[in-house]
Amino acid sequence: MLWAVAALIALGALRPGLRLPGWPLALGVLCGACLALALHLMADHFQLRYAWLYSSAALPAYLKFSNLWGGDEGTVLLLATFCMVAALSGRTLDGWAGRGMALIAAWYAATAAWLGPFSATPGEWLAHQPSQGMNAHLQTFWMSFHAPLILCAYAWALAPAGAALGALGQGSGAYAWIMPRYSRRAWLVLTAGIGAGMAWAMEDFTFGQLWHWDPVQTSAFVIWALLGAVLHGARRWRADGANRRLLPVLSLLAAAMACVAMAVTRSTVLASSHRYIGTTSWLSHLALALILLLLAAFYLLAGRRAQTEAGRRRGTSDWTLDVAIYLFAGSGLLALGALVQAHLYEWLGLERPSELKPFFETLTAWATTEEMASLRRAFDQWDVNGYGLAHWLLPLLGVLGLIGGYSFLRRGVRPRLALLATLAMVGVMLWIGWRGGWLSRGYNGEGMLSQSVVAVLPWLDAALLGGAFLMGCCLLWGALSLWRSRRLGNLRYSGGVALVHGGAVIALVGGLAATALNTYQQVSIAPGTSFEQWHPVIGGMQLRVSPDSNRPDFSGYHALAKVELRDGERTLAGHALFQDSRGNPPAYQGPVRQLCEILDYHYARFASDRGYVLHPFIVRGWSGDLQVWVPASARLLLKQQDDDIESVVVIRRYPFLSLVWVGLLTMLFGALLLPAGGALKKRGHTASDGVAEAVSQS
Repeated sequence: MLWAVAALIALGALRPGLRLPGWPLALGVLCGACLALALHLMADHFQLRYAWLYSSAALPAYLKFSNLWGGDEGTVLLLATFCMVAALSGRTLDGWAGRGMALIAAWYAATAAWLGPFSATPGEWLAHQPSQGMNAHLQTFWMSFHAPLILCAYAWALAPAGAALGALGQGSGAYAWIMPRYSRRAWLVLTAGIGAGMAWAMEDFTFGQLWHWDPVQTSAFVIWALLGAVLHGARRWRADGANRRLLPVLSLLAAAMACVAMAVTRSTVLASSHRYIGTTSWLSHLALALILLLLAAFYLLAGRRAQTEAGRRRGTSDWTLDVAIYLFAGSGLLALGALVQAHLYEWLGLERPSELKPFFETLTAWATTEEMASLRRAFDQWDVNGYGLAHWLLPLLGVLGLIGGYSFLRRGVRPRLALLATLAMVGVMLWIGWRGGWLSRGYNGEGMLSQSVVAVLPWLDAALLGGAFLMGCCLLWGALSLWRSRRLGNLRYSGGVALVHGGAVIALVGGLAATALNTYQQVSIAPGTSFEQWHPVIGGMQLRVSPDSNRPDFSGYHALAKVELRDGERTLAGHALFQDSRGNPPAYQGPVRQLCEILDYHYARFASDRGYVLHPFIVRGWSGDLQVWVPASARLLLKQQDDDIESVVVIRRYPFLSLVWVGLLTMLFGALLLPAGGALKKRGHTASDGVAEAVSQS
């Protein structure tokens, strides 16, 4: 039936007369397939291979349902459904604008059919065990939000691809309303998805931090940056404008990168902490990305040859917005270059330099001969060089703050005064970049920060200053525009813009402060120490860790360690270190292994299995988050108080982490507040109507 749906969608793309009866039917079948798969998961029908692979009877209902996007086959099926919803809304449009998204939906429907989400479970699998079960790292509340938000954002990033091809080839005006409509949605939902992923990452031992340029994270950033570039030019795009061809190209790059991001998530070429749910569909995603890029190149060349003298004429433009477009696009392309470089180095078999695998030499001190071969392979596998990438992105971030601040300031005060203020800020930022500022002075060496990042802390301070300049100028412009107009209706636009830019800066401040100013403490527990003994930790508090006698159940997993923090007369208690019922976690090999398991995600991924997850006890607060990480040890797992091997507990504090969530929520609220530009006015929307609408918006 899925094969038939793919054929029906493709036929409607070629014959517009079949779209009205055929495409709603196709969408209904895709929705029905998603619902059927979800019901199989909820009912524990493990005779279905998909349910056997990714679910278990012990899971709560919300996680069983979340397994709809917890496996490769379900992910592609859901992506095809999202794409078909977007295709149906543009079925009345002509050319590529009307058929582009439908063909993408057909591609993914065919991919889902090829993967076979409704295949039967082999008999020997069922005889071996009732089900394989959900990966430990996916058994979290955030699984219900992060993955579907990212999938939806990728589908909406793909939506303008057909209209962008039409705009490159014949100057189709349909791009004028499709691009702002879907690019804005994609950016908003992708921002929310990345935020949910950050919250997830702070609770998972294969991350333990907000961001570390994992290949999948890097791919998402590329899409986010390209969408940011497109949105900065969305209101001014027109057939004879300066960005008439640039913006469609960026939309096509964002669409291709959505496919590349899915391929990177499923590919095993690079080391990644996201690879939990199968690697079978990566070739399909990569092939679609290649098709989009080839079509973009063809129509770009064809459109250039057919361009008229009127089309070549450069329209009036705002150079500051043009620079913002180039900076966002440049940031995305830099990240893409780092991703390509990592793949190239891996394929060429080049050795990773020692500074990119800092814990490897420590690990070799205790690893056995049998372990060394696999351990060396795990640490030699390339991933994105986040240190080098951040070094190049920092200047772009600072310039983006300066240009954005000047753009808003000159709208509120005299242009000459705005220019003088901006030049003064340039001087201050250069001084801060040389001597250092808040982050440089606040760093005291107690955190888990690479020396590669410590070396550029002054430039992080300069980038923060540029962001503060942008936020201040944006707020000033918003207040002045409201005062001058005396119309509260203007607050929807000026307030929305101010909230988006201000929220971005707040999130940036919180993220950089939490990353650069975090503190780390190792608490050693000597052999034979009583479980009742308290240990001093950060901030004058005391810590006690003991085996959990109640073994409370968390999503099918059992808490093995009880954590108590005493601050004066107040005592906080919680749980850490989770284990499921399928077996013990990897063998305990002393405090060095415990520390490496927590502090280096390369090793954590190497040593872990799908039935074991390290989860911290977290005390959240406005001023910062305190995390207690309890590694696996015989002392806790077997309740051996007289164990003769030293145990360790790691305390990590992230200051101002709440600013990240406040900033992200502010950005999302501002984006929702902004008026929706480029919405479809009527079904009979033609190319000339699109051009007229784009010019009127400009």
